[in-house]
Amino acid sequence: MKFRTIFILFNAVIVISFLFVFLMPFFLLGPEYSLSFWTGNWYLALIFVLLIGGLNAFFIANWKVFILVEREDWGALAAHLVDRIFTRKRYGGRHVALLVNAYLLQSDVEGIERLELELGEKRPELLRRNAVLFGVTRLLRNRPAEAEAFFARFLEAKDVENREWLRFDYAFSLVLQRKAAEALPRLRGGVSSRDAVLSLLSAYLLGSLGAAAASTEAERAELVALADATKDRLKKRFPGQRWNREVERAKSEVHIVILSKLIDDAGRWLFEAAAPAN
Repeated sequence: MKFRTIFILFNAVIVISFLFVFLMPFFLLGPEYSLSFWTGNWYLALIFVLLIGGLNAFFIANWKVFILVEREDWGALAAHLVDRIFTRKRYGGRHVALLVNAYLLQSDVEGIERLELELGEKRPELLRRNAVLFGVTRLLRNRPAEAEAFFARFLEAKDVENREWLRFDYAFSLVLQRKAAEALPRLRGGVSSRDAVLSLLSAYLLGSLGAAAASTEAERAELVALADATKDRLKKRFPGQRWNREVERAKSEVHIVILSKLIDDAGRWLFEAAAPAN
């Protein structure tokens, strides 16, 4: 649905709802009591006007951003946000995330690095909050050691968005460096995630590379059993096409799209036929 249509429908629904509430005393109590009611409760109408005015002001202030996102014009969106952030120094968390996503969709790594440097100097809290988006750039460039060092800085931060994904990405950066044993604690935690895609990826790595890095046979068997239990749970919860829909939903996040190959491999593992018993 077009953004303009949504905007018009939103205002229509709000106004109709207000008129319904405003006129209800008139129909239920009559004109005289209705006037008395609104004389004593005039502030409700004021609150409504301020509310709809504030919401419309938000839409209008971000009109260009919404239109460019709707058109999927990532180049124009990036240019608009660069002007907003770098030139006018209007650092908004939502706009920072949008700009990183626009850069990722254009594979503009240099732009992301420039933004990271700007935030590191001027608004480090926004860099910390969006650490997942900035960190996956290093994975995209096949620099797992840099990704490990970057993610490690924010593992204990409480205001990071997508904290579970940050921990998984940190573990994945270790796996890519053949340090799967160090990744085991994070992968163990990931299998219990409520995010089905993250849970499967954790189980997939845990039952393969993680198990292979186990220090004892007992630990290896325990890791394989945990991975298989997670696999069975997810297979029952997301049979067939339901899993495909879950993956498509998850891929609305650009930082997850970057892991598409790993997600595809884990999906095949999820639905592979069980080995026949001897």
